[in-house]
Amino acid sequence: MNKKTYINPRSYVHEATLFINPSKKNKTIQPIKTKKQSLILSFIIVIVTFVSVLGYSYLAKADPTYWNIDHESDEEWINIDAFGIVSENMMAISMHKERCTELDVDFYFTSYAENRADNGFKFVLEVIEKPYNGEEYRNYEEELFVAYSEQRGERTFYLLDDGYIYDTELWLNTLQSSSPFAQKIILKKHKDPEYDIDTSSLMTDVDEVWDMTDLPDILAREYQKCRFRNHDQIEL
Repeated sequence: MNKKTYINPRSYVHEATLFINPSKKNKTIQPIKTKKQSLILSFIIVIVTFVSVLGYSYLAKADPTYWNIDHESDEEWINIDAFGIVSENMMAISMHKERCTELDVDFYFTSYAENRADNGFKFVLEVIEKPYNGEEYRNYEEELFVAYSEQRGERTFYLLDDGYIYDTELWLNTLQSSSPFAQKIILKKHKDPEYDIDTSSLMTDVDEVWDMTDLPDILAREYQKCRFRNHDQIEL
């Protein structure tokens, strides 16, 4: 997969953010192409039966069971994913089965727009993390690119990636040190003239919300199980 350079400088309020963390690195392992295609094909199958949640609000909590855990569909990755509260978009967190400290975070977006973004097309991603209790929130920007796309009838399915592998323990520390929160993302037009196209002309929905309340426990459990299978690694 093509690598990319992060937006610099980054805009954020606090250090403890999920995406901005000093341990993340360019993907030195090649994310298996079949993994990405398998995930997006699975996403397409699930989306056919998915009924969008109506009457949502920004802080409306989703069903606590909506984080799905899949150990079987990919030989090398444990997949933890959830549809957003707003629409048909998905956040997918993949933990490497042999290298449990490696996390790959992707987004799957469905679009009915007539125009289609090519692979490699870049967006600015604004991330807003709002706790359910209290007024303090985190707001920062990242960069995503189209890693894979597929046209199915009137719909285009996009896999959006940031080109980095994250450290599982630091992700967990960030999640566990935060009060339960909702994460809102907004896809925005990139500042590079090469990608200076109105986002709404490429994406039907440019924002999404996930309830992150149960993710720390789920990720911690899967991380411990993964490390237990790999006895040469230090326990959490």
